[in-house]
Amino acid sequence: MSGPGLRLLPRLTRRTCDPGDLLDAAHRLCADAPAGLRVELDHDRRDPALRVEEGERSHRTGLGALAGQITRNGHDGSPAALDRALQAWLDHRPVTDAEAARRGIAVLVWADDTESALGWQVVVHRGDVVVGWVPHPFTHADTVTSVRAAAAARAADVVVRCSTEGPVLLLDADDPLLATAALSAPEQVLATAGELGLRLADARVVVTPGRPVAWAEPAVAARLAGETVEPSVTLPWSALPDLPWL
Repeated sequence: MSGPGLRLLPRLTRRTCDPGDLLDAAHRLCADAPAGLRVELDHDRRDPALRVEEGERSHRTGLGALAGQITRNGHDGSPAALDRALQAWLDHRPVTDAEAARRGIAVLVWADDTESALGWQVVVHRGDVVVGWVPHPFTHADTVTSVRAAAAARAADVVVRCSTEGPVLLLDADDPLLATAALSAPEQVLATAGELGLRLADARVVVTPGRPVAWAEPAVAARLAGETVEPSVTLPWSALPDLPWL
């Protein structure tokens, strides 16, 4: 086969999301929503939408947009695959103030779209995803302060693997973004480095959010940062506590 017929093959073989099957999956999600969540279907003729409400937060996404996302992600369109896709959508819902206070963890993320500066953010780990908490406009300043302080303290409980590669200490976690949680208590990281045989009193930290964190003496850290193709920030470990909160 050649010519126009061959060009039709991608259309015939492309996985698509059947609107009726997606609607059925949305009904199942609404019926099985966990306690404390209100998940509803907005029956708009032009574009039905899923809405989730929890505490002071609300999130709405049209089924048309969800169908496109599911197709791009290569789901097979089976009921089980659609259920997993909608559960992932639910896991990405906004984090409430109460959940942030109860389960939040402090990590480092990019402070802006230029990926040139870092900031601390409270995140919540849900299933396979990590979702950032953004203080609600009506959240009291004292609440914001207490949530952040609790998240910084809780970060010490995150399981972060420490290993050495020559003169470099590497921090990693099951979700690499969580590796930066250890940086909320840098003195503990220095103590761990000492136990592993590395003296890093004048260390620089090379951070790319979502990647393992590297600690090394200044010259080695500069070389590491220069060799990576991804954006990163290199800073003295003593500067970590002074980074802004987002």
